[in-house]
Amino acid sequence: MGMAGRRSLMRKKLSVVIPVYNAETYLERTLDSVFAQTFPVCEVICVDDGSTDGSLDVLKAYADRQERVKVIHKENKGPTSTRKRGLLEANGDYVAFVDADDFIEPEMYGEMMELAAAYNADLVTSGFIRDYGDSTTVNDENIKKGVYTGKSLETEVLGALIDKKSFYRTGISPSLCNKIFKLDKLKPIQMRIDDRIFMWEDDAVVYPFLFCSRTVVVSGKSYYHYCIRETGSMMSVKRSKDLEASMDLVLKHLEREFQSAEKPGLDLMKQYHILKASYLIMKCPSRILKYDKEMLYPFGRIKKDGRILLYGAGKLGVELKEYLEEQGFSVVGWADKSAVRPGVIRPGEIHNIDFDYVIITVLIADVVQHIREDLQKTGVPVQKILFVDAELIADFNRMEAQDESAYNVGHPWQQRGA
Repeated sequence: MGMAGRRSLMRKKLSVVIPVYNAETYLERTLDSVFAQTFPVCEVICVDDGSTDGSLDVLKAYADRQERVKVIHKENKGPTSTRKRGLLEANGDYVAFVDADDFIEPEMYGEMMELAAAYNADLVTSGFIRDYGDSTTVNDENIKKGVYTGKSLETEVLGALIDKKSFYRTGISPSLCNKIFKLDKLKPIQMRIDDRIFMWEDDAVVYPFLFCSRTVVVSGKSYYHYCIRETGSMMSVKRSKDLEASMDLVLKHLEREFQSAEKPGLDLMKQYHILKASYLIMKCPSRILKYDKEMLYPFGRIKKDGRILLYGAGKLGVELKEYLEEQGFSVVGWADKSAVRPGVIRPGEIHNIDFDYVIITVLIADVVQHIREDLQKTGVPVQKILFVDAELIADFNRMEAQDESAYNVGHPWQQRGA
């Protein structure tokens, strides 16, 4: 970057918003990583969402040492209202978010702000690092490094938010924390999000922001450590009906946003329907599972007397197993790499089981592809391997479109045993 570019960069200010809920154990590491940045952030706004541990005390102690830390304490209302409050306090040209139990690499904001200044970007995005404590995996954006504006923004970013040929793969990830945003564009988008949304609130912001962006830069690097543990900093145990209510609010919000941004050739509504199906499968599988005329939605054709091995013991695997057994199918085995549930075996043991079908109950397309390749290497014929099929997702969406009660759990197509 030349001298003019560096002067432009130094004139730009970056605010960092950290929503906090019961993150006492991790807060100092998070804050230390923000203040270790090579680019000096102008302010760090920590919004405590009614924590019941010592989080507020940690924040106050840090604010005594760092004048750029602003601490706000509010009644517990969830992540959406917490981020809103942080944005209302922000004064930078750009804003970034960090969850209170994660941390970032020192060069993150310096390199991303340099790109923002060089291209007057509305948004700069990066990959992220899944951090398991004793190991990490890097997740790059599923879009090549570069500057996207005009036609390239429409075709390569907006036209490929969700992979329309496979299930489930995003283009630019709908995560807030691996990005920096122009503050003046982000504020109105965040403010129109319903405060009752506590799941997928990132998606409700990122996709509409992309729709109104003129220049998006993909850095091609990964800086943000997304720390995997049983509970996150902004999450508490929610009843299933609360989760479904939050999901339905997000879906209705995104449907409006995708519809209003639709243009010829973008297929935004087709992408929305794939996104919607992914939410349902991830959190409410019973609303999409169906067996009819030897077709198991959304996996493929399967005979009722076939012996089934399930691969994947997450929520989808659990609910599919329950559904299949209710329908009278024979589930002869259940495999998963973690094998933490009773009765679940390691993938290396499946050769000891006689089966007619393997159903992969994993959603991420790249992971599914690896599992398929591994199964074929062990001699499992390709015709025996079933996984979530994008075409059957399209069938599901067409069926739902015929009924105005698409968001109602009582929809007959969604009922178990229908």
